[in-house]
Amino acid sequence: METNLFNFCSQNTLTQTQTQPHTTAQPTPVRHSLARAVARAVKRQTQVTQVVQSVYDDEDYLFALIAGKDYNNDNKCKTKLEKYCKEFENLNINKEKIHKKLNDFCERNKAQEKCQKLKSKIENKRNTFKSKLEKVVQKEVSNLESSDCVNEQECLFLEEAFPNDLKDNCNTLRNKCYQKKRDKVAEETLLRALKGNLQDKNKCRKEIENVCRTLGQENNELMQRCLNLESTCLSLVQAAEEKCNSLKTEIKNVLEPSGDLEKRGHSLLEKCYFYGKNCKDSNKPECEKLINKTKKKKIIYKGPGSDFDPTKPEATLAEKIGLEELYKEAATQGVLIGRAPERDALDLLVFLSEKTSFSEDQCKKVLATKCGSFKHLEEGLKTLCDNETQHENKCKVFEKEFKEIKAALTAKFKKFGDEIELWNKLPSFLTEDECVELESDCFYFENQSFEKQCKNVKAACYKKGLYALANQELQDKLRGKFHGTNDTSFEKLQKELVKVCADLKKKSNELYMFCVQPDSTISILLGDLHFKVDLLQEHLNARRDLPTERDCRILLKKCKDLVQDSEEIEWPCHTLKQNCDRLRVVEQLEEKFLEEKTKKLDDSDSCIGKIDQQCREWNRKGRAQFALACVAQNTTCKILTESVDSKCTTLKARMETSKVVEAAKEKNTMEETCDSWEPYCRKFMSSCQNLTTVGGGKCDELNKECEPYRIQRNREDQAMLELKGKLDNKNNCVATLNQYCTQWVNATNGLETLCKKKDEKDEDVRNKLCKKLIERIKEKCKGLSEKLEKVKNEIKEKNKEYEGIKKKAEDAMEKANLVLSKVKESHNKSVNKSVPSEPKGEENKVGFKLVRRDTKLQVTEKELHAFDLVSQAFSLYVELKEICHHSLKDCDFKKECNCEDPCKKIQEVCSKLEPLKVKPYETTIK
Repeated sequence: METNLFNFCSQNTLTQTQTQPHTTAQPTPVRHSLARAVARAVKRQTQVTQVVQSVYDDEDYLFALIAGKDYNNDNKCKTKLEKYCKEFENLNINKEKIHKKLNDFCERNKAQEKCQKLKSKIENKRNTFKSKLEKVVQKEVSNLESSDCVNEQECLFLEEAFPNDLKDNCNTLRNKCYQKKRDKVAEETLLRALKGNLQDKNKCRKEIENVCRTLGQENNELMQRCLNLESTCLSLVQAAEEKCNSLKTEIKNVLEPSGDLEKRGHSLLEKCYFYGKNCKDSNKPECEKLINKTKKKKIIYKGPGSDFDPTKPEATLAEKIGLEELYKEAATQGVLIGRAPERDALDLLVFLSEKTSFSEDQCKKVLATKCGSFKHLEEGLKTLCDNETQHENKCKVFEKEFKEIKAALTAKFKKFGDEIELWNKLPSFLTEDECVELESDCFYFENQSFEKQCKNVKAACYKKGLYALANQELQDKLRGKFHGTNDTSFEKLQKELVKVCADLKKKSNELYMFCVQPDSTISILLGDLHFKVDLLQEHLNARRDLPTERDCRILLKKCKDLVQDSEEIEWPCHTLKQNCDRLRVVEQLEEKFLEEKTKKLDDSDSCIGKIDQQCREWNRKGRAQFALACVAQNTTCKILTESVDSKCTTLKARMETSKVVEAAKEKNTMEETCDSWEPYCRKFMSSCQNLTTVGGGKCDELNKECEPYRIQRNREDQAMLELKGKLDNKNNCVATLNQYCTQWVNATNGLETLCKKKDEKDEDVRNKLCKKLIERIKEKCKGLSEKLEKVKNEIKEKNKEYEGIKKKAEDAMEKANLVLSKVKESHNKSVNKSVPSEPKGEENKVGFKLVRRDTKLQVTEKELHAFDLVSQAFSLYVELKEICHHSLKDCDFKKECNCEDPCKKIQEVCSKLEPLKVKPYETTIK
């Protein structure tokens, strides 16, 4: 996901300037203004990049980093430099790979000289930086610019050498830059959540209370904005207008011939989706034009949570705005944000007390004067505010609770110290969850005598996020090389670190700091690795036996990374993988059973009986596709029945909430309702009693209401098949439809009703039908090419397997003197039909049996072997025929969906598919 969330301060990544697409349009005053703004921005970006580069290459900063507080003590300074440089002598590497001036820096017997020479240089740098820093930290968070936050870098190098001069202000700067990034996430969250309601302050105020009830507790910054609705709406309306102006310009540029639509189209569609509806006519971007252009290049954007699946809970507002993705993007900038713990009225009252000590009197004062700022957040708060007679009693209870919480927080914050800590002295091994909880505590209680502790908490959590990025980057490059702890392996690891640092050291401040200190960095990486392994072990112990899809996605990725350097998680990860594989197989099995309309899938006993029967049959036929589901059948049924029951319960509830039966009765909503909901009823109602009328469900009623539409839809689908190959554009469709309409004039199958309607021109009726059919084809084509590519490869492999089994079966029958014969003719004509071309039709079933060429009675091993192989061959044949049947139906519209190639390959396999040879029934007596 491309985003501009953190453009304001990206000092941790070397910036790159982007040239704007050339335009020949005549300049206007607005364009001149924009050009000057862009020029200033590029100039600032260039200056930032130059500062970054110069700091990385500057010997003085390296000296300050290594010597630290001992820079001014000649003996201690000399000892530190000699110890540092000796590490590289033992490694026998090219020092310039670490720092371009390291050879000179570590020149033999020159350590004392270096200390004396560089001491005054870093003091001069300190003096310059100190005064600059003092000015920067006076700025409000909202006024910080990227150039201000670049100063974090000099803090990193100079702070430890001059703690008295720089420590406090460096802490303030870091926390303000960190807060700026967090504020950006909160602003983006509300811009998305309020889309279409930010054209003016009044529209914002009408909707923001609802949004805050849903999102207010997601994180601290959102809560802060939800407690100041007036100012929040003012700033959001302004931010929305800026987004519109920016988007208008970006789209205008990208729609020009040199605009690089393929590269930037998707990200601009995302911006249109979230910001476009906030734009007034005066600054409305050309989003519709962009959508039409990108469609032609098959660039499509679907908003998060927009997929319709009524067997799952409806997407939450957080899902609809892609909040998790915003958090992931923030994490790439060293900002770890998670859902804050649930808070209550006391927390809000303490927060709104600001710097005044909380007490019973202060509590009553806040309730009397500030209820308007928070009572909209939930019903309980409104009740508290409105019930004024209870304020005194409630506040007595709140004061008592506050004293208990404050005592607990005093103990909790103890490890963060009572004074501002240096960056490298802050706690390192915090989990993300700990940071979320600690920062939430600070948000509400910081002003109750926890200011310094909370400054350290925020800095430590920022450090956690930044170090996590650097650790991950280096660990990814060194996977599988952390085994062993002896001196040789440690040195080998240091050498490997130096190699990977050649390309990484200037990517961020933290990577640079790690790369110029390989000895301590290896210890940091190992410590972080052990920390991650221990945390993963905890999660595996809790989740590995019955994992969810989310567990599998997250934990398997961690297992894949960490198992390369840790034997202790090998077996727990193996167990997780097995159970995730089983979960995947059970999902496939569930789809199979639902497709077969298996009864009572939501009942455990019924499931176990069905699974046992199927597993015996699969085992007899040698089919291994669902083998994992057969290993522990009780567990399989637990997973399957819980899944089906959950889906059916959710479907039933959502049908009632959405009043789908009523919607299906209305002419203007019937089509959409029946198309959306009826397929889910057809899929699940055979397996779930609670969806039928008997079980209190609405599916029977819906099917009844949708019957007239379904008849019409089937006619339209039949027309689609007749028109296949001509549905790529409306002109082709209408021309071909006109020809068919001539043929259908006297038809009695209902197709004639598609060509004309009472009180409408034939031309209009046919244009509307073609438009509808083309839209359906477009919907059908989505993802079809990828699906058929997958089928093409699958069918090729299955056919190869089938031909192998078929050959073995033929050879085995020959050796056992057996033939495959059709059963004797019966009075049932269906028995005499040929091998089915379509699966699962009772009328197409054919009886076959293996027949001896002679009449000896004893069954031999050869005959048993032949029987097994024939059974396997027919099982595979039927499976392949099913795949052919379904995939060739998908290929009906191969031209419209650009799927000619996979369809051609599938057709080649399917047309050559032959069953075992069947001979007429006969008995030979010898």
